[in-house]
Amino acid sequence: MLRKIYDKAEKLLANRLLALIVLIAVLYCVLIGRVFVLQIVEGQSHRQDFTYKVQKTVKTSGTRGNIYDVNGKLLAYNKLVYTVNFQNDSAFQTLAKQNGTSESYEKNEVIYKVIKILERNGDSFINDIPIEYTGSGKLRFTETGSRLKKFKRDVFGIGSDTSDLSQSEKELRNKQLNATAEEVFQYLRDGTMGSSGTGKMFDIDKKYSKEDALKIMSVRYSAFLSRYSQYMKVTIANEINSKSIAEIKERSSELPGIDIDTKSIRVYNKSEAVSHIIGYTGTVNTDELETYNKGKKEEDKDYYSSDETVGKAGIEKQFEKYLHGDSGSKTLVVNNVGKIVETTKTVKSGTGNNITLSIDSDLQEYVYNLLEKKIAGIVLSKLTSSDSAGNDRENIMIPIKKVYYSFIGNSVIDLEDLNGNDATSYEKKMYKKIQRLEDAAIKTSKNLVLNEKKAYKDESDEKQAYSSYVYSLLSSKKILLSSSIDTTDKTYQRWKDEKISLSEFLRYAVNKEWIDISSLNINSKYNDTEEIMKALAAYVEDALIEADDFDMTVCEQSIMKGKLSGREVCLLLYEQGVLKKKGDSDYSALKSGSLNSYDFIRKKLKSLQITPAQLGMDPCSGSVVITDSKTGKVKALVSYPGYDSNRLSNGTDSGYYRQLANSASTPLYDQALKHKTAPGSTFKPLSALAGLNEKVITTSTVINCTGLYDKITPPAKCWKYPDRHGPRTVSTAIEASCNYFFYEVGYRLGNKSGSYSSKEGLKYLEKYATDLGLNKKSGIELDESSPQVSDETSVRSAIGQGRNSFTPSQISNYVTTLSNRGTVYNLSIMDKITDDNGKTIKKYGVKKVRQLHYDTKYWNAVQTGMRGVVNGNDSSVSSIFKGMKVKVAGKTGTAQENKKRPNHALFISYGPYEKPEITTTVVIPFGYTSSNAASTAKDIYEYYFANDKTKAKMEKNNKSVTETNVGTAGD
Repeated sequence: MLRKIYDKAEKLLANRLLALIVLIAVLYCVLIGRVFVLQIVEGQSHRQDFTYKVQKTVKTSGTRGNIYDVNGKLLAYNKLVYTVNFQNDSAFQTLAKQNGTSESYEKNEVIYKVIKILERNGDSFINDIPIEYTGSGKLRFTETGSRLKKFKRDVFGIGSDTSDLSQSEKELRNKQLNATAEEVFQYLRDGTMGSSGTGKMFDIDKKYSKEDALKIMSVRYSAFLSRYSQYMKVTIANEINSKSIAEIKERSSELPGIDIDTKSIRVYNKSEAVSHIIGYTGTVNTDELETYNKGKKEEDKDYYSSDETVGKAGIEKQFEKYLHGDSGSKTLVVNNVGKIVETTKTVKSGTGNNITLSIDSDLQEYVYNLLEKKIAGIVLSKLTSSDSAGNDRENIMIPIKKVYYSFIGNSVIDLEDLNGNDATSYEKKMYKKIQRLEDAAIKTSKNLVLNEKKAYKDESDEKQAYSSYVYSLLSSKKILLSSSIDTTDKTYQRWKDEKISLSEFLRYAVNKEWIDISSLNINSKYNDTEEIMKALAAYVEDALIEADDFDMTVCEQSIMKGKLSGREVCLLLYEQGVLKKKGDSDYSALKSGSLNSYDFIRKKLKSLQITPAQLGMDPCSGSVVITDSKTGKVKALVSYPGYDSNRLSNGTDSGYYRQLANSASTPLYDQALKHKTAPGSTFKPLSALAGLNEKVITTSTVINCTGLYDKITPPAKCWKYPDRHGPRTVSTAIEASCNYFFYEVGYRLGNKSGSYSSKEGLKYLEKYATDLGLNKKSGIELDESSPQVSDETSVRSAIGQGRNSFTPSQISNYVTTLSNRGTVYNLSIMDKITDDNGKTIKKYGVKKVRQLHYDTKYWNAVQTGMRGVVNGNDSSVSSIFKGMKVKVAGKTGTAQENKKRPNHALFISYGPYEKPEITTTVVIPFGYTSSNAASTAKDIYEYYFANDKTKAKMEKNNKSVTETNVGTAGD
């Protein structure tokens, strides 16, 4: 039986058709089973994946090129760090549906958690929104001017074209542009004051404090700027530590949209000394995106994405196209919750080109520190314990109480932080005291509005300050309608002449309807003057309470009156971390009273623990330009004060930027390239060459200086007047810097046709300014102010007065021409640009503009005079250069800008005298006399020509300040 079954089975299996049918049947069953699993068991999951899985290509940033000095020393480079990133994707939509919340709610929750993780582990997050929360609970902007205006335009989406706007839309636009920090904050939090259709913006729940809401807002704002690229990541924090990395990874399931990645950040060496040359980087803004992407397509390798890092200032900005590395890309597959499930294609990003400068960074740093030391020495020499600056314009003193206030007025001490979460007990104590002083000042100000009878000029300095503040406040708030005031009105004129009180003027203004009473809290439709004045006083009281800067005015007046002591202010320097308590014996001595605050300030200035830049008092800035006489290459381009580029790159330190922007010493302003000054007597060699070449004088012409030049009205004085220089040739006139001699040269240039014409004289001065390279931008490859040759009075213009106005860089270009006897260059700070493999892309050679062919004896006469400035018996600065091994030639100069402030100090020079190698131009705004600039130049030459061992010693001693002995203003 079994045998039969076996034989039958064998026959069936031998049939190929049957075998095929069986195989198909088996496969069909497997297929049916698999379809059942896919459609029934896993159908929902696969349906979602199929529906939401998309492919997206995103840009990856290139690596920025390095910047080197002439000796190959790194000045700017990249450092790879760990970062925390936030991705604004569809994951939050899913969470919102699951939790019955909004997408914004889920984003804010995640961001808040990450911020707290970072803070708990000692890391900080990037805050690119220019609003900060102060210790007193207020919000304030950290930017001003055009940067603040642009921020508001970006926030509110305000365009420049208003032609299609209705009147109400224009009014809203204007209100938005004038929005306070509080109003911008509220708009971003919940959409208040937004245009139609704005919605709730970031919809940040009220459960978050104002301080935490601002932190969340900062991240959301960065993502908001990248809102058109859904898969673009926004960096929340740079350079995070291992603790933050571990916690974020551990909690990744509750932090959707957050990942940890690596990124290159910009690092700067010798940052402050080279800050104005190198600049800094930051995230690209909308205007920059539009500029850089003009004519490009998104797939282009040099197309900029919205999170790109770009140069914001200096070389970083000017050479963006060379430094910027080409973008790469990643093709991503993203699922329904926004998770990247696969990377299907990667195009590697490129590396930018490297830049080598002509700058010697060791020389640059030494000169920067030297300049700071010299300026500190001038300040020290002018410090006085008296409350008065004195009446001698040539010797304006610096009252110590002005120094105490400068720490507050210059934002070194932040009053708003005195009551912050991290405030010390001493800070809180001082906060309460200042509040009491402010309350008393408000009461005084209210009385000045209502009851004061005494004329403004007869009031105390304190009451004058409060009256002026209230007047400005009412004008800025448009309560006092400046446009309605009749400026010829006698009562108004009496107010301007300080002959009546603020109260009397405001009462008059009410009756003349110069006061907008619609903004005052007045109930009745018909009011008499007294009721309006009471309402105005109440308005002033409320406005002063809310004012951001009234407390600074109160502190200034309280310090001057002794209500706030120097000791109290100086101790705040320690409490706010400006000075370190640890290891500083001066702290305990100051606190105990054994060291008085005046001597304390002097000690700290001498050690440069307190700097002129922090004080922001005259002088607090300066510049030095050093060039190669034979090539026009710039070896040092120093602007003091500088800033730390590291704190402005990779996410701006908003508090630091606010301090820089508000500082009276203007550290963001390039003194060497932007500050324009009259050249003073440094212009005299030019006038000499003009006179010689135009044959109005010869090298042996003698002009007798009588001290008072009376060929013009009013007569012009020589600086020696009432004394005189007597007979002078062109060389000895340069040596003694005799104004009279060059007045006569200016007169003769205008008298070539036989009758004096100032216009004709100015024409010749302009011709030689152009010849010698002074009447043009210097050629340095950075932004620079335009020069101005004087167009008034050739007599005074010949000594560098009139309307002559040049930057230190332009004056440097001119002295370079003087040093090499007529070769005019375009100055340059560039050496070469190379690619990542070291191949030279562009070489910056010598930029010769023209060669002047003046008579050799003219050059001899001028250079002999300049040598006499340094070693002649009639020079006011020759004693400074005694004992120098290197022979130097130079010319002093002082320039008056403001009769109430010291003169600018200038010195131009070159050396060695016989075979010039370098030129040095020193300009110290409000530096009193040219001897201060000359002293700085002398130390530069000693360093430059020293051997390495001596240089090292000089660098070590470059932080010790010596009080300056201010010389005679002999120029």
